[in-house]
Parts: sequence; structure tokens; C-alpha cells
Amino acid sequence: MKRLLGLIILALVVEFFQDVQAVSDSPADPVDFSKELSRIDPVESNLASETMRVKPGFHFSLVAAEPLVASPVAMAWDERGRLYVVEMRGYSEHRDDKISRIRLLVDENDDGLYDLATIFADGLLWPTAVTCWNGGIFVADAPDILYLKDVDGDGVAEVRHRIFSGFGVGNVQGLLNSFAWGFDDRIHGSASSNGGEIVRVTDLEGKPVSAEAPPVNARGRDFSFDPETLDFRAETGGAQHGLGFDDWGRKFVCHNSDHAIRCMAEDRYLARNPFYAPPPAKVSIAADGPQAPIYRSSPVEPWRIVRTRLRASGAVPGILEGGGRAAGYFTSATGIMPVRGDAFGPNLLGMLLIGDVGSNVIHRKALRTEGLGQVAERIDVESELVASTDIWFRPAQFANGPDGAIYVADVYREVIEHPNSLPPVIKKHLDLDSGRDRGRIWRLVPEGWTHRKTLDIRGASSEEKVTMLSHPNAWHRESASRLLHEQNDLSAEELLRNLVRNRSAVPLGRMHAAYLLHGMKRLLVDDVLACLGSEEPMLRVHGV
Repeated sequence: MKRLLGLIILALVVEFFQDVQAVSDSPADPVDFSKELSRIDPVESNLASETMRVKPGFHFSLVAAEPLVASPVAMAWDERGRLYVVEMRGYSEHRDDKISRIRLLVDENDDGLYDLATIFADGLLWPTAVTCWNGGIFVADAPDILYLKDVDGDGVAEVRHRIFSGFGVGNVQGLLNSFAWGFDDRIHGSASSNGGEIVRVTDLEGKPVSAEAPPVNARGRDFSFDPETLDFRAETGGAQHGLGFDDWGRKFVCHNSDHAIRCMAEDRYLARNPFYAPPPAKVSIAADGPQAPIYRSSPVEPWRIVRTRLRASGAVPGILEGGGRAAGYFTSATGIMPVRGDAFGPNLLGMLLIGDVGSNVIHRKALRTEGLGQVAERIDVESELVASTDIWFRPAQFANGPDGAIYVADVYREVIEHPNSLPPVIKKHLDLDSGRDRGRIWRLVPEGWTHRKTLDIRGASSEEKVTMLSHPNAWHRESASRLLHEQNDLSAEELLRNLVRNRSAVPLGRMHAAYLLHGMKRLLVDDVLACLGSEEPMLRVHGV
């Protein structure tokens, strides 16, 4: 036994010095890792469902795949139920080639599967987020936020204006991202780790800004802007990739290895008193810690194994994470989002979904109130909600759909990693473009769910839209709120006020109505008092 142990130790020592020598050799005589770095083939879309390990009680299915979509990283539905998809085809080293684009997907026969795609806009750099406004879309394409619009109805944008600029581009995995419609009728987003000094360039008509305003510092922050007035401000946040609100506007963000963070207070309120030293505005809330265990079903990529070994030996620089393990913990948390779709029962509404694109899983957590904050607790014991055996499965973002389901943007790439984090001796054996022409969008629903007809709410009356503010599905509430805000329909004032003051009405509807009145500059003291007198504590919070 002692002899065997001695041989094992000797082998490890020899491997250590071989690795150190491998990267210190001259470029003309490097050690070849090609035998350890074998390539992994993709799984064709018609077989992709077979690779998924999904928790009982849920159904996970494809609704779109290549060639309809490629490299999807974000998505948003308009009021017609059409789906805008951000295709970041330039990831990770081809920003300047301008090969990224926006696709517009349509389910022509309304069977729940997309069957028509048009290129709504192309020639983009590194687009990462999209949201709808006034017949067009805002798109994050660092360093800019663009406004794109199809005027003649052919499914292609003729209008393209740079609205804001100044976001950083130094890190392809730290770009602004995650547009979300807020309860305050503003568009929120993450400035990520790149941040920036943000200035407004034009208005929605493309007219240059007449008076130059000072830039807004978004470094280490999130941001929001009013899509009508284009008022821009910094917000608490600044996590890497992912931002999601729950029904009451509580905000969650995530970093690569800090997978569940709650934003507890807004910086602009705390800044009112320069003599007050507040607690942190962002709090890590995962009960099992930021870099919690994760249970993948896929094999660990060979390059991760080799890189970890080289880092452990000191042969290449880099952070040695997870105690020297190549996998088994959060390394690339993305797209954090509370479930807000009415396809899910009350026991599942509000649970957090978090992707890990490096481990090919979708993780979920239950939220438990603790004091003023919340604790996020693992639901699945030593397993995940969804885990694929296919290392190409890359769940980067989530969205609550018009049908109450959860949709997942699967970038579907062979390699997801920052190029600078790959030592040259490894990188030369990889193809960082592999999968650029592939991509999938998945739908997560409870077992027994059936697709419902997609609504076209363009022609809904003011009364119908106000009623929709109390709908059990978040997409309906937010779309109705957006349309009412777009139209600034003063004829809806009394309808909104009646909703706010109706103590037996759905509290969420009352909250949305109050903020719409505030945006119309029609909010009265008695409207606020009606919120403060509610039995629902969160409505009282918003009244304050």
C-alpha cells in the first residue's frame, strides 16, 4: 500500500513539473495538449430534449432552434405576441465584424411553436438586451442603447437611433444587459462590471440633444430610464449578467460566482444624507453561500480540467476556484429571474431561476422572508431543476411569456468563456466561434399545461388595459402598464383612480394603477392614502 501511494505521489510530482515546463518552453517547442483537449460535437435540435434531466412535475421543450435563431442571449414580446430575440453572434472575439443582429420570431398558426423568422436588424456589435416601446424596441449594444423601429410593417427596422452612449466594452462578459420593465414604468438594466459614463445622444426621433447634460456615472451600478422623457439615472446594482424583479418590484441580480443577490435599497435615497453610513445596498442572500454547490449532468469540459491543473501547479496565472476543483460550484451564474407566470401554481410563483452556462443547468431557489430581507434556499436536493448532459446547453436568460410559461434563451455554444481566461496553450486547441450558427429557445411549464391563444392587445380599450393591470400573469400586467404609459391616455385617469381606491381589488393592480397616475402627474393624496390603508403590506410599502 505504501509503495502504491509513493508511486501515485511520484506521478503527480512528475506531472506538475511537466506542466510547468510545458508553458515555460519556447514557442517553437511547446507541449501539445491536443490529446487531452478533444472537441465535443453538438446535439442536433431534434434530439436535444433527450439530453435534458428535468424535475418531475415539469415539462421542458423546444419552441425554436436553428436556423430560426442563432446565439440568443435575450428576448422580449411585443403587444402582438411577436418575439424579438437578441442574437449575439459576435461573441466572443468578433465585435468589430458587426455580425450580431435582432431576429423577429412569429408563431403563425398559434400552436406555441415559432415557425417564421425575419432579420429585424443586423450590423450590431455585441447586443445583449431588448425591450419593447411604442411600436419599436430599445436594444443594448455597448457602448450604446439604440432605438429601432419598423415603420412600413415589413418586419425590418428602418429606424435606428443612438439614444444613450458611454457604456464600457472592455469585458465581453461584463456588458450592459437585462432590460426589464419596472413597476415604476421605467426601463431598468444592468450596467454590469464595465459600467460607464452615460450621455444622451438623440431623442426617439433621432434629433441630437440640444443642451449637453453632464454624464451619469453608472460604474458599479444598474440604471433606469423613462422611455418617454429619456430621463436616465443610476440605480443600485452593478452585478454581472442578470436582473429580475418580482411582482412587487424587489430586485435580484447575480455575479458569475455570487448567484443570488438582493438589492435592498436605492442609492439615490441613501445619498440624501451624507452623514449616514448605511448597510450595504446589495446583499448576497443564498443560504448555501455565493459559490454554492451545483450538480451538473454533463461531463466537465476537458479544457476546464487542464486549465485547473495548470493553475494549481502555477504553470499559468489565474484564480484557482473551488479549492482546485474544475467544476461542481457556481462559476457563471446568469439571468436571475423570479417566476411570475400564471402557468405556475402559487407554490412556484416567486421562486428564483438562475442559469449556470458553464455547468449546463437551471438552478432554482425558494425565497424565505427574514427580517427586512429574504433568504434564498435550494429546493432540489443534490440535483437541479434542469440539467443537460450536453455541454453545449447554455441557459443565459429567462423571460416570463404571454402564455404564463418561462422561456429560456440557450446560446448553444461549444465554449462559453472569456478569451483572456484561456491560456494560449489551451486556447489554440479550441474554436470560440463553434456554434455561432446555432441556438435554441426552450419553454418550461408544469406538467399538464396547455398553450393558450396569444393575445393581440394593440386595439384594447382603456378599460380593458386597466383591467389587465390585475391579471395573474406578469406579461399582461406589464404590457398593459407599458401601453397606458405610451399613450398617456388621460381618459383612463378615473379608471385608474377607481382601481387604486378599490380596497377589494387585486393589490398588484392597485400598485400599477398608482404608478401610472404618478407618471401622468395625476396622483392625489387620497390615492396614496388608499395604498397606505391597504391590508397588503407591500402595497403599503409602495404607498410610502
